[in-house]
Amino acid sequence: MSVLERDDSLKITVADLLGDEARGLRLSLLTLEVSLDRKITNFRIQKHGLIFAGFTQFFEPERIQVMGTAEVAYLETLIPERRLEVIEQLCALNPLCLIATRACLPPPELLQKCCESQIPLLQSTLSVAAVFDAINRYFENFINPETTIHGVLLDIHSIGVLLVGKSGIGKSEVALDLIQRGHCLIADDVVVMRFRPPGAVIGEANAILTFHMEIRGLGIINIEDIFGVTAVRDSQRVDLVIELVAWKEYDGSKRLNLDQESFPILGVNVPKATIPVSPGRNLVTIVEVAAHTYRLQKQGKETGHALLDDLANRLKAD
Repeated sequence: MSVLERDDSLKITVADLLGDEARGLRLSLLTLEVSLDRKITNFRIQKHGLIFAGFTQFFEPERIQVMGTAEVAYLETLIPERRLEVIEQLCALNPLCLIATRACLPPPELLQKCCESQIPLLQSTLSVAAVFDAINRYFENFINPETTIHGVLLDIHSIGVLLVGKSGIGKSEVALDLIQRGHCLIADDVVVMRFRPPGAVIGEANAILTFHMEIRGLGIINIEDIFGVTAVRDSQRVDLVIELVAWKEYDGSKRLNLDQESFPILGVNVPKATIPVSPGRNLVTIVEVAAHTYRLQKQGKETGHALLDDLANRLKAD
């Protein structure tokens, strides 16, 4: 689902834009006596300055309407009679709500008419572009599904690698070695997964556990404090899942890995590799090579299939 689509099962109101979950919008309410129970059913945003010139053809009142400094300044240039006429025309269309950006103070006539028409008028300290971006991200987080997965998410040369496996298999220890080699931690233990259209899954840390890891014998450590800000990232697309399994549980019939495994996350089949764990195996290097192998596969280089094709051609030649 895209932020441009409507889902009638979702329930979000103008009041939610002023809630704790939307603090990044930096909104304040100017029409204090107006109800904020209006439901937002269209997740598009509109900045239609031509409405002030009387052009209403493409005006969509069910959208959030954003006013920039140009629109507010234009209203100020009008004589009082014309300004009131333009404002009445706008309010007659009954827009969902209005947001004035850059902390602009709308004309008193607009404030009064919005109160009379029960149209929420809000103010943001952000610019128009920043308001568009912040509201879109807020809607993305609201309407897109999410889940949590037990594992460790890393950025290995810009490839999002999710390590999964049974508790105690060594995921965090492998991740710690990878971080020491210069790779980045996104989340340990609890990885929050969010779907992003058209078919991506973004992982990030639980708000409480951000940049922390649990290492048996050491307890809780803070990766940012130990390795610096370059060792952590807020979020990362999940490109590859690596499952660590005990050697005795490994299915040796798939050792050539000719048929790509997948790991479903929120309806997205993420490529998966299964790596058996045993004493003496250099898992850190293997995980790094797995990430590089994934990159080569995305470039169309399938080493296993290429080798088999080469052998088949040699046999035919003989």
